[in-house]
Amino acid sequence: MEEGELEKYWDFVALEAKDFEKMLRVEKWRKVARNWLADYADKRAYDFVLKVIDDVIKLDKSAKILDVGCGPGKWSILFAKKFSSTTAIDVSPKMILLARENAKKHNLGNVEFHVMNVSKLNFPDETYDLVNCITVLQHVLNDDDWRSAVHEMVRVTKTGGHILLFETAPNLAIIRRTRHLAIRTMRKYIDEFRKAGAHFAYWRAVDLSLPVTFFGLKTYSASFNKKVYYFMSKSILFSAGFLSFLSLVASVLAELIDYRLAETPLSFLSAGRILLFKKGKA
Repeated sequence: MEEGELEKYWDFVALEAKDFEKMLRVEKWRKVARNWLADYADKRAYDFVLKVIDDVIKLDKSAKILDVGCGPGKWSILFAKKFSSTTAIDVSPKMILLARENAKKHNLGNVEFHVMNVSKLNFPDETYDLVNCITVLQHVLNDDDWRSAVHEMVRVTKTGGHILLFETAPNLAIIRRTRHLAIRTMRKYIDEFRKAGAHFAYWRAVDLSLPVTFFGLKTYSASFNKKVYYFMSKSILFSAGFLSFLSLVASVLAELIDYRLAETPLSFLSAGRILLFKKGKA
């Protein structure tokens, strides 16, 4: 998928997410039930990322943050509430419009949004204390663009600052490509960041529960579409309520697995990982 096609894809996803929220409000007659697995996936990401920021990096409130691939602004808004200055970028103009609308609802004056490609960052060297990049680099399919993105993120990070990734980064990548996903090993990330001038500082598994949650999160993992937060069904056999109940049970099991086992030796079985890099020599 070329750069222009990727922008169009994320523009479509942004519009789809926004339109679906409207549809839920208008079509109240449809039988709708909550997909608890999607809620759990959000909670898991939120908890694990904040744990790294608060307990590992221990960022000061005066920190300057760059949120790469901000999408509708979920992480940008979180950072703007915690830190003094947040800059957010996304390749999709429509995602940036959606992010600005969401930030406006929170009355935030310390966050700014730009349409920009992570492979070509238009920021000075040594600008940010933290570069946040959540499930973005796995969507950069071209290897040269991926390498450029890694080096650009390190370039704009202050010496002693951090780059936090949340990506699909297994020990061994049997499948290397899907339509919207490039699967690169953790070793490949570590080697490329080292070449760019950042050393590997910390990691943790995030999805050991994948065998339990795979089908319920299959759509969620590749989309901002709010549709994944709901089950809508007219089927008598598999009603929305029944599917919702199954997802609730699965989310309870998933939390037990991910929160208790993600930092044990079993973590090596996980494909999804938080990777933390620090600019400068180890």
